[in-house]
Amino acid sequence: MREVIIKTQEEWDKLDKDFDGIVYFENGQNWITIRENKGYRRIVKASKVEAWENSSVEAWENSSVEAWGNSSVVARGNSSVVAWENSSVVAWGNTQIVDITETHDINITGNARIVYMPKTIQEFMDFYGIKKVGRTKAIFYKAVKKDTNGIYRSAWNCNFTYEIGKTKTENCDPNTEDSCSFGINISYLDWALRYGSDWRDLAILEVETRIDDIVLPKRTDGKVRTSKVKVLREVPLEECGIYGKILAKRSKSNG
Repeated sequence: MREVIIKTQEEWDKLDKDFDGIVYFENGQNWITIRENKGYRRIVKASKVEAWENSSVEAWENSSVEAWGNSSVVARGNSSVVAWENSSVVAWGNTQIVDITETHDINITGNARIVYMPKTIQEFMDFYGIKKVGRTKAIFYKAVKKDTNGIYRSAWNCNFTYEIGKTKTENCDPNTEDSCSFGINISYLDWALRYGSDWRDLAILEVETRIDDIVLPKRTDGKVRTSKVKVLREVPLEECGIYGKILAKRSKSNG
């Protein structure tokens, strides 16, 4: 059986759709997104992968997988899986499964465990390690686009801008059934990095908001929304962990 090593999304996109064999994803520091069912087995080693539609993924060692649609995942070693929609997961070893909608077919053995999503904002903050400021406020992050004049602009509405030290307000949808709606959308740091990872003009803002103003969607994957934030600073990508350093290096190489 033929074997192929994929290290970038570009290599994946160029792969022959009729390829019959085993595909290895070995770049553990970049996100690789699978959005097609090409009809063959995938073994993932030390990578972060999003599996969509009818994909089938076998995750080994320190892999991290997000499973969507009708995808199927077999996780071993120290893998971490986030299960969405109708995905099915079989977990071995020290695997952690985050069951987003609590309706999945998940089988675990050994030290594998199932983690369910937070149901209150306090649980959310504990789950993602959100820093509190006193008793009423918390620190979150927002991915924005920084233009050539140094202005921070919303990715969805370029006319909605942010300024360091200033407070921004916006009407906020209180409906927790809507995972993505109007308001100022904020998140934990890694979510913000992943959201803006394909932008050449990515900037990460550290913001402060009142905990009581936050709307926690029932099916959030790490994003919440609020009506008011104070922009504290732009966080250098180099301070945002390994993935942030990768994005910083990529941004410099792109000029």
